[in-house]
Amino acid sequence: MRKLAILALAGLVMLTAGVSYAAGPGLNNQTDCNSNHMKCREYTLNIDAPWYKVMVLLTACDIAFGKCMLGV
Repeated sequence: MRKLAILALAGLVMLTAGVSYAAGPGLNNQTDCNSNHMKCREYTLNIDAPWYKVMVLLTACDIAFGKCMLGV
């Protein structure tokens, strides 16, 4: 059972590495991603909303930033 778990984790690591390297050529310009991320955070922090909505929107900004950097 341990060997199966180790093989599954090794396979997951290899799959993640393969997907990451495959996305490499389609990377976006880092300056554009940073600019968009800062605008998103500024907009989110300036809205008048409850704290939990602001946290969800900040998380969405971070996810969008990650997707931009990976070219997804």
